[in-house]
Amino acid sequence: MRTSLWIVVLALFAQASAGVSKGVKEDAKKTVIFDVEDVTKEYTLEALVADANYTETEIYLSKLESTTNSGVDSATAKPINHNGTNENGRILGGTQINTVAELVPPLDAYIFVEAKNVAGVTLDSCGGVLLSTVWGLTAAHCVALAADITVFGGAIADPVNMFTISSTASAIIHPQFLLNFLINDIALLSIDTPLVGLGTAKLSTVKPTAALNNLMFTTIGFGTATDAPFDTLTAVLNVIDMQNMNKATCNQQTLSVFVSYPGNTGCLSTSTGTKGICNGDPGGPVFHTAPNEDTGEIIGINSQFIGCPRQQPSSFTWIFPYIPWIQAKTFKKFT
Repeated sequence: MRTSLWIVVLALFAQASAGVSKGVKEDAKKTVIFDVEDVTKEYTLEALVADANYTETEIYLSKLESTTNSGVDSATAKPINHNGTNENGRILGGTQINTVAELVPPLDAYIFVEAKNVAGVTLDSCGGVLLSTVWGLTAAHCVALAADITVFGGAIADPVNMFTISSTASAIIHPQFLLNFLINDIALLSIDTPLVGLGTAKLSTVKPTAALNNLMFTTIGFGTATDAPFDTLTAVLNVIDMQNMNKATCNQQTLSVFVSYPGNTGCLSTSTGTKGICNGDPGGPVFHTAPNEDTGEIIGINSQFIGCPRQQPSSFTWIFPYIPWIQAKTFKKFT
C-alpha cells in the first residue's frame, strides 16, 4: 500500500513538472525569449581577449570625457598607492647608475617628478622625461590630483636633495584620461624655469605593430634594493632592458588576475618576476633604438604594474598615438 502511494505521488509530481515546463516554453515564445542555451556564450580567457564586443567596450571607454578632477579636493587628497603594493619605488633587476657620466643620451633626459597637495603632502613620486628645457612628459595618474608639482634633474641618487637643477611645473592632462582605468595615461609638464644643462629626448615615430614584438626596450627609474617603503634619501637610479610583449599574450596573463590593460598600451615582460617597474617608476620613459638610429627615442611612458615582484607584465602608454596632441599643445615638433 505504501509503495503504491509513493508511485502515485511521483506520477503527480512528474505531471506537474511537465505542465510548468510547457507553460514556461509557451510564455517564452509569446515574449520572444529564446532558450538559455541559445543566448549564453561561455568565454575562455583567449576568447574574451579576441571578442569584438570586448574591443568595442574598450574603445568606448577610451572616448569618454575625463572626470579626473570631478569632486576631488587636492587639499585632502591622500598619497596614491597603486594596486595595493608597497611604496618601494624600485626597478627590479636593473643596473645601477654610479656616476653622472653614465647618463649618456637619452638617459640624461630622465627627470624625477614629485606631486603634492596644497598641504604639502606628497601624493606621488614618479619618473618623467624632458622633451626640451621647458617641456616634459610623465604619466597622467602621477600628477592628476596634484596642487604642486616639482621636477628634479641631474641626480643619480636621492633625487629630491642631490639634484643639480629643479623647477616647479604645471600639468596638462590628456583630455580623455580616466583615472580609474588609467586610460590615456599621459600628461605634459610645462616647466616654469628652463632645465638648462640636462639632456632631451625625441619622440619615436615608430608605429606600434607586431614587428616590435619581443624587441628589447630600455627604461629607467629610482629605487631601493629592498621592499622598504619608498624613500628618496636612499633612492638610486637604475636602468634596465625589458622585452616588449605581444599584447594578446600580455592580456591573457593579466586577465588571470582580473586586470586588463587599456588600448594604446604596450607590455613589458617581467621575466617571471625577476625584473620590472614598481612604485616611483611609472611616468618614466621607455626608449627604443631603431636599427637606423644611434640613440634611443621615447616610444612609451611607464603606466601600470601588478605588484612587484610579479610574474605578470607591466604596461606603458605608446607615444605614437599622442604625437598630434603633444604638438597641438606645445606648438613644437619633438620628433
